[in-house]
Amino acid sequence: MREEITDITRILIVEGEPNLRRELTSVLTEAGFTVADACDYPYALIVSEVFNPDIAVVDEVLPSGDGKDACSRLHNIFSIPVILLGKDSGGEAWARAVEAGADLYLTKPGHHQELIARVKAILRRYKQAPA
Repeated sequence: MREEITDITRILIVEGEPNLRRELTSVLTEAGFTVADACDYPYALIVSEVFNPDIAVVDEVLPSGDGKDACSRLHNIFSIPVILLGKDSGGEAWARAVEAGADLYLTKPGHHQELIARVKAILRRYKQAPA
């Protein structure tokens, strides 16, 4: 029997803008995910040690540094997929995100249903990949 992605998924949101952080937390929680949030990268590291996220959604611009750097470090340290959020809709943004280790770049504010669908799709691929 196939496990439902949302039953076991822990999502870390790293977003410097409080209103958007609350909004994303609410939307993803309502979709059935377990969500923790952080306002910056240093706090995200602390939360990740305890929360053990399955995936992270990271803002490209954070108060305490570059979101692309946070993306790369979270991906490498915790071996989790990362979705990078930003305001640049150009093709160069996607290239920079991939170089930083992101699995996906989405423009914000974006559509919440797309975010939910993309999280599920990325997690399906990660769970099917050989260890």
